[in-house]
Amino acid sequence: MRTFALPLVLFVLFILTAQVSAEDKFSPEHIEFFEKSVRPVLMKRCVECHGPEKQESGLRLDARSAVVKGGDSGASVVVGKPEESDLIQAIRYETLEMPPSGQMPAEEIAAIEQWVKLGLPWPEESEPLQPASFDQRLVDDKQHHWAYQPIENPPAPKVEGDWAANDIDHFVQNRLAEKGIVPSEKTDRRTLIRRATFDLTGLPPTPEEVEAFVNDKDPNAFEKVIDRLLASDQYGVKWGRVWLDVARYSDTRGYLNDGQDRRFPYAHAYRDYVIDSFNRDTPYDEFLKEQIAADYFAEEGDRRLAGLGLIRIGRQFLKHQDTIDDRIDVVTRGVLGLTVTCARCHDHKYDAINMADYYGLYGVFDQLNETMPLVGPIDADPKYPEFKKKLDELQAELDQHMAKVDRAVQLEASTNFFDLIVRAVSKKQDVEIAKFEQNELDSKNIRPHLVNQWKTFADREWKPDHPIWGPLFKARELGDDEYASQAEALLADWTGEQSKLNPAIRDALKASQPKTLPALVDAYDEVLKPIGQVYRDADFNKEAVNKLEGPQEEIAKSLFGRFSPVALNANDIARSYFTSDRNHQKKLEGKIRGHEIDAAGSPPRAMAVVDRDNIHDPQIFLRGDPGRRGDRVPRQFIRVLNDESDDAYKNGSGRLELAEDIVADDNPLTSRVMVNRVWMGHFDQPLVLTPGDFGIRSDAPALPLLLDHLATYLRTNDWSIKKLHKYIMLSSTYQQSSKDRPDARAKDPENRLFWRMNRRRLSFEEMRDGMLKVSGALDDSLGGRAVKILEVPNPPRRTVYGFVDRQDLPNLYRAFDYPSPDAMSPERSKTSVPQQALYLLNSPFVQRQAQWLTEKWKEDKSLSDQQRLERLFQAVLQRNPTEHESEMFLKYVESSTDEEKWNKWDSVAQVVMVSNDFMFVD
Repeated sequence: MRTFALPLVLFVLFILTAQVSAEDKFSPEHIEFFEKSVRPVLMKRCVECHGPEKQESGLRLDARSAVVKGGDSGASVVVGKPEESDLIQAIRYETLEMPPSGQMPAEEIAAIEQWVKLGLPWPEESEPLQPASFDQRLVDDKQHHWAYQPIENPPAPKVEGDWAANDIDHFVQNRLAEKGIVPSEKTDRRTLIRRATFDLTGLPPTPEEVEAFVNDKDPNAFEKVIDRLLASDQYGVKWGRVWLDVARYSDTRGYLNDGQDRRFPYAHAYRDYVIDSFNRDTPYDEFLKEQIAADYFAEEGDRRLAGLGLIRIGRQFLKHQDTIDDRIDVVTRGVLGLTVTCARCHDHKYDAINMADYYGLYGVFDQLNETMPLVGPIDADPKYPEFKKKLDELQAELDQHMAKVDRAVQLEASTNFFDLIVRAVSKKQDVEIAKFEQNELDSKNIRPHLVNQWKTFADREWKPDHPIWGPLFKARELGDDEYASQAEALLADWTGEQSKLNPAIRDALKASQPKTLPALVDAYDEVLKPIGQVYRDADFNKEAVNKLEGPQEEIAKSLFGRFSPVALNANDIARSYFTSDRNHQKKLEGKIRGHEIDAAGSPPRAMAVVDRDNIHDPQIFLRGDPGRRGDRVPRQFIRVLNDESDDAYKNGSGRLELAEDIVADDNPLTSRVMVNRVWMGHFDQPLVLTPGDFGIRSDAPALPLLLDHLATYLRTNDWSIKKLHKYIMLSSTYQQSSKDRPDARAKDPENRLFWRMNRRRLSFEEMRDGMLKVSGALDDSLGGRAVKILEVPNPPRRTVYGFVDRQDLPNLYRAFDYPSPDAMSPERSKTSVPQQALYLLNSPFVQRQAQWLTEKWKEDKSLSDQQRLERLFQAVLQRNPTEHESEMFLKYVESSTDEEKWNKWDSVAQVVMVSNDFMFVD
């Protein structure tokens, strides 16, 4: 025991030290989670009683160190263990009830639980700090932060030797030389064409394409390969998918408990627009303008209107403010690389972005109406007449239902006066009112909104001396019992010779002498019913009521005035629906939506937006709370990227002006962010390691001059993404081998200077599409509605056309690092988990691709086993097997009976298909 005591103590100390160290280092994502989801809750719910001015029970919650320390009763949290934390139990109301004013909403409790589980992520400071003034931060950031500096067009440095093929290589070789590193040798042609084909199309090359390139002696052979791949319509599929990650593409709205179909009817139109735009090589600046403001310059039927799906296809949240937040995020983080949404509840903690900036953009994206315009001829599909006929039938069924309910509401409002007025006047419970003999409707058939209409009418119109409603006002004021005790005296006043009541009301009271409140209301019912009948006979037209004369004229004028409880507008009628009415309406609307989504012949529409008619400047929501309004702010661009002389947006919502500011020559971020994304697509590593955050906390690129050189190249070459691809791929930097070199790795272990090509694993889409391609099953047609690619019989379409349900993203997608469509994804995770290998070894889909591959030559008796193996390797890996591979696989196949042999070939095909040689690109 003694021998191991000291090492054991050291081990425990090491673990504890590692945990403490790990606690103090949080990822940018965790910090962003704290800023967006936790800080606002602490400020709103906790700091008033547990902050710098007041510390109930000795507990402070305005600094991480104070949270960890706890209060008078000890630690308030157990880091990483919400279930064991007193703080969590208190906000759940399991022990104490904090805050005492009322339990926090479930989403706020969940945020605090997740915060504790993540280890209490907090910005670097251990205690609250007074930030510099916003104006000072704005000046400092503009002057000093690398990403905000104007893009330079630096001359390429001079380098020795003939390795460099273009200016990209000069920048790379110069930085390598500073580190004492020489570039890697050029890779072989088989590897290069496979790399290029996957990079540009997301598919493997065919054996014929590989052989043609290997044997092409033309010095421009690789340039011809690039031109062919860029001209392929499969290019748009690959790079369209890259953009769809940014656009947080999904075919569904997410969770909304409104009983409607969660599917977007025309999300696919945006996906097809993106793919088509990449294939057309739409200039990137135009591409962005179309996605933000196409409706400003495109007419109905123009394909560019589909680009507005960028705004529409995000998650639809229960709170409208969250939907707008998502739209701001996809534009600012996806296009500009700025985390602007951190300023929703408070000024940005690090970047010179304040709440005025956030709400200036909020005003741009808030004041929009959603539309579904045509993006082509309405009858483009020959089956459109059949589609339209069924649509008209479904719409007629919905219209008939709503007309029936609308009429029922209007009939009840103009007929059942007693049932409605007595509930507006009486102080008794509905169960007691239900016993009145004058009732005409069962209590369950009373529409609450119609009762509320009478209550509103009473609050606004009734007065003690009102010639029509005075008695009801008094009865409402007294209540049932008090009215009954004073009825005789009141009736004497109301029916006497000095009474100023409307004659019809006075005569009705004199005749019935109502001694109870229900009897009083019943007397009014008798007077109002004939007026209601006139209204109904005129098909609910107020003009007929206006023609009444005598005492009825005065009553009708009041009853059908501004706050009429009888003449209902469309909103009042809709609010009067019973739940059963609404449910049936939603069911019928769901049929229409389903028909639009699923039926052949559906017209080519898109999910778009237009500005509302009345545009106004937004107000700041104090601490992000829409119930607490602050100053109005202009709709304008983010000031850290803006000149002081720039005007606020005046043209509609300002979306076109915003788009023009984003692509303006003096905006240094847009082109930098995009070339960084394209570079990452080729090298599996960006120049700026945080492609979604170019703000103050981002590390400067290791090759800043190269980043600016590429940004300049993009701008000066008509914002052409295809030209940028070609420029990068013709560089010697791109054509390097991926082989490791220990000497270079010792000096640049992360390959930040690109002394070799990075080996990368295929994305989920490339893996699946590649398997379909080599098996011969791939359907590479373009466009159309999403298909359920994971359901048997596994439609062989490219994976980008697979149905994406953001509420129920398949586990298979998650296992292979498919990005969450809930928010824009600047880059994909890279994980290796057991589920990946288990799927590849056991999936019926993978097994079927292997079988399709071998079926092509299984029955060919003229082929030897060696020839079969070579065909297999050529189809999957575009090379012949090595001697060792041949020996291993042939030994396996030939050690079996003829009947078993074919099954073993299927197994061999599957093994080759899931091998690292197929799954990785060198």
